[in-house]
Parts: sequence; C-alpha cells; structure tokens
Amino acid sequence: MTPPFTPRGFDHLALPVTDIAASLAFYRDVLGCPVTADWPEDALVRLRVGDADLFLVDVTVPEGAWAQPPAGPGRNLDHLCIALAPCDEAAVRGHLAAHGLDIIEERVGDNRHGPTLSLYVRDPQGTQVELLLPR
Repeated sequence: MTPPFTPRGFDHLALPVTDIAASLAFYRDVLGCPVTADWPEDALVRLRVGDADLFLVDVTVPEGAWAQPPAGPGRNLDHLCIALAPCDEAAVRGHLAAHGLDIIEERVGDNRHGPTLSLYVRDPQGTQVELLLPR
C-alpha cells in the first residue's frame, strides 16, 4: 500500500539531557547551533540545526520529567518528528489505521512553517514518532 503522503524531512528531535549547561555548550558553542527559544515551563531549549530543530530537555528537573527516557545509556531519544508535505488528514489517519497503528496523542500547534497537527504513533521498537501535518 502506497502512503497517501510524502515525507519532507525531519522537523525536530527532542533529546533528554542530564547536564543542560554542558549540552548547550556543545550544541551551541562547539557545533554552532543557535538557541532560538527557551521554554522553562517544559525545561526545554530549542536550537536550530540547519533546516531542523533540536530540543534539549533537562530531565533532572520536574518540568522535564516528561522526556525522561525509560532505556539505558545511549538510548536517549524522546521522539522523532517527521514533517509531512500537505496531504489529506483523513487519508493519513486511514493509512495509519490500515497498518494497525494507534494514534497515542494528538496536538494542534504552530511551528516555523505555520499551523500544524501532530499525530503521535510508536514504531516497532516503541519509539514515539510524531507525524507533523501542515494545516
């Protein structure tokens, strides 16, 4: 079955960290990724990485507990987000259902491309994948 959408690329990665200062020093100062937003209420700092974003989430504070990974060292990705080109939302939902994928969360939001709808599913390994549809 051919998907009723075309992936455009990664929108962002959310990376749980235990030392936000060291992580910022590395990504911002060493790799040159500028900070574009800071959301203390979610313990999250957003950095620009080319055409995508990297969210650093401080999991050592209560506000960042949402991103605490259940796995061991080296398995520190909270979720990945795949931005979709404009497509039919109903067709996407039908395609996911046809493949036995449950939508575990939905969010309406806004990003640098404009209004969005996020549909969250899990891959076979249990990794949360966000499908970002333009609205």
